[in-house]
Amino acid sequence: MRYRTIDFFKEIAQIPRESGNEVQIAEYLCEFARARNLPYTKDQYNNVIICKRTADVPAVMLQAHMDMVCEKEPNRSMDFSKEPIEIIEENGYLRANGTTLGADNGIGMAQILNVLDTKEQCNIEAIFTVSEETSMVGAENIDVSSLQGTQMLNLDGFEEHTVLIESAGFWDIVIPMQFARKKIVQENYYQIQLSGLLGGHSGTEIAKNRGNASQLLAELLLQIPELHLSTFLGGTKFNVSPSQAVAIIGTSQDQQQIDRFVSTFGKEKQKLYPTLEFSVTKQEQVEAVLSKEDTQEFLQKIAEFRHGVFYQNAREEVTSSINLGVVDLQEQVLKIGMRSSQKEEAQEVLEYMRSYFTNDHFTFTILSSQPGFATTENAKIVQALKRAYSKIGAKEELVIKSVHVTVETGFFKEKIPNLEVAILSPKILGAHTPKECVSIASVEECDRWLSQVLEDLQNQKAY
Repeated sequence: MRYRTIDFFKEIAQIPRESGNEVQIAEYLCEFARARNLPYTKDQYNNVIICKRTADVPAVMLQAHMDMVCEKEPNRSMDFSKEPIEIIEENGYLRANGTTLGADNGIGMAQILNVLDTKEQCNIEAIFTVSEETSMVGAENIDVSSLQGTQMLNLDGFEEHTVLIESAGFWDIVIPMQFARKKIVQENYYQIQLSGLLGGHSGTEIAKNRGNASQLLAELLLQIPELHLSTFLGGTKFNVSPSQAVAIIGTSQDQQQIDRFVSTFGKEKQKLYPTLEFSVTKQEQVEAVLSKEDTQEFLQKIAEFRHGVFYQNAREEVTSSINLGVVDLQEQVLKIGMRSSQKEEAQEVLEYMRSYFTNDHFTFTILSSQPGFATTENAKIVQALKRAYSKIGAKEELVIKSVHVTVETGFFKEKIPNLEVAILSPKILGAHTPKECVSIASVEECDRWLSQVLEDLQNQKAY
């Protein structure tokens, strides 16, 4: 097979595809199918299914999502709704110029297009869904009644030499807040900004102790006496750990005193987070602030919340976690992403949050949830992947594991109860951050692996 995955990915990177803005990328996929006389459908959500039925063999589903997380470095100018991703190739990796790359899940899409583009005989059902990074509305609502396959290979992983056979469910938690503001004349107002944390994916990076910018800023502000809070903003998404946060405060302290608090706190925390940075800027008087009592309650709730790993299994894999993703005092809302692969743990974690946020100022709300999936290690699709991997001459030992991320395959598993699901991928680092990159060599190896397992599955050699 001729491997054109990188070429297809570079084409995909030219098309805006932030979650909720998938119209153009969906049309690209439809045009791809039309140009090759492949039957396709596009539904009202912009999900696209392309079929290649050129052989009388069992159908295999290949699945990826169209959308990407759009994050950029603080000083990078970028309109993700119009501008293409600027790809840079260096040291054997592809990365972007100051933004997320979109290898999650653009590389997976490109790998599927590479399979569809081949002249080899096959029976492939390629499924491309929308809004995986936000609501998963695409996978939740897609019609699978026309599909024949009972085996699905999902291309939305991050780890090379790995088969993922279990993923966590995800809960979108929204906490509306009710804090009143009042006019309180203060001597000084300051903007305090915290930045430089590594942030990252709230599943794959949650156990790496990268810190939470909102919590660190709240912890700092709690040390400043006689404080009135005007604004507080940290984080951007349910599923991204906050790397920066900013607040405007009113206080009787002068700038020298504020600088001293920030410097002392910063030096201590930089022992844990070496890239951590702070800035303090004098502000004009603001219109209204929280009372001292409400300021203390708000900051304590943020600082003391159990962000991070909740439970691990015997293999030290994370099974339940919470990500305090967005703290927005101006909009009076908290946005929290919770993950769990264990039903009993999930209920316990949900109950913790419900209890923690039940008072006059906070309201606990589950906005939506997405299911996880599980496939046994002795399933035919997993055995086929193991045998195919042994044929391609890979140097590393194959790893079969569960993963603490949430992917769309749980919805497909619910719709098709006898479906076998497994996830494979190349090596992607720094997903959901401007440091995102993908190993070119691992893409090439994964392409060979995917080609081999498809040949084995459809020739029934794996049985």
